[in-house]
Amino acid sequence: MKKLHSYTRAYKKISEFRRDAVSGEWILLVEERHLRPGARDLPEPKKRKLIPKKTCLFENPQKHGSGPPILWHPHPSESASQNAKDWFVQVVANKYPAVVPHHICPKDTRYGPYLSRDGIGFHEVIITRDHERTIADMTTAEVDVLVRTYQERYVSIENEPCIKYILIFHNHGERAGASITHPHSQLIALPIIPPDVKRSLRGSEKYFQKHNTCAHCAELAFEKKQKKRIIYTNKKFTVLAPFASRVSFEIRIFPNKHASHFEVIGKEERMFLADALRVTMKKLQKGISDPDYNFFIHTAPAQSDGVDYYHWHLEILPRISTWAGVELGTGIEVVAFLPEETAGILRKIKAYYGASSA
Repeated sequence: MKKLHSYTRAYKKISEFRRDAVSGEWILLVEERHLRPGARDLPEPKKRKLIPKKTCLFENPQKHGSGPPILWHPHPSESASQNAKDWFVQVVANKYPAVVPHHICPKDTRYGPYLSRDGIGFHEVIITRDHERTIADMTTAEVDVLVRTYQERYVSIENEPCIKYILIFHNHGERAGASITHPHSQLIALPIIPPDVKRSLRGSEKYFQKHNTCAHCAELAFEKKQKKRIIYTNKKFTVLAPFASRVSFEIRIFPNKHASHFEVIGKEERMFLADALRVTMKKLQKGISDPDYNFFIHTAPAQSDGVDYYHWHLEILPRISTWAGVELGTGIEVVAFLPEETAGILRKIKAYYGASSA
């Protein structure tokens, strides 16, 4: 038998590997990592440097050359308005798109062992009116208008030729890649299914074939029973810290009822999603000092049938840590805050808006 190093005799558990049920990927939780020298227990409050209103491209998109809005909605208190100047949410084409609209589906070009394809698709910006108020500062009715806009743009694009996947995402803060501080989301429609989504689809299908149930439904049932990682629930949605979180304070929002496609949710369900999203953002804002974050909606591919094993959801990834040698060299995320700790911290945070509770 191989002799162990002498220091292993004083073994004490300081970390734990956890495996994601869908992706099959491992993460490493190191509970006391945030207590090491130079690290901070929680992010310190910071004052964000906002772009002045007078120079902000999103304060008046048309004035800055964005063209007429593709879609707009008034504030929920002005639902009868027909004047585009009363917009609360508007959608415009991205002035610096990653992909561009097309008339013909491009063909692949082979370069030796490689393939190339033109970057076609749609890239849009979804802007909310207020220069400073984020989702955390909105009412549930206001967030519902934003989610409704997400849904309507998705439905409008999903049957376009060549489009395989539509991603709706939101960047908040410099570390999350937001080049403009005015609150906005984005939609990008692609002619491919992204690798991360493909892995999630394959993992969900594999789990279903093995267990004859949806992986995320099984997770939800287990989490509701344990209650350790639940952050918030309402009639239609559950907010939780994933068992195998990829980053500290990762959060996911799941519909309680199994569904593959985000875009088909009804009006009532959409309002409950708006509530869950607003409450979650307020808890993050107050609980860990308004961190930079990305959120995105993972849903079944556009024009797809036969993916009933997939459970759509919204993922929120705070950007409070930086990848170093272990992460870059192994691809294994090292996470400092246990999901149970994340849920415990955020559950206690009140998420009231004015005199009304969440």
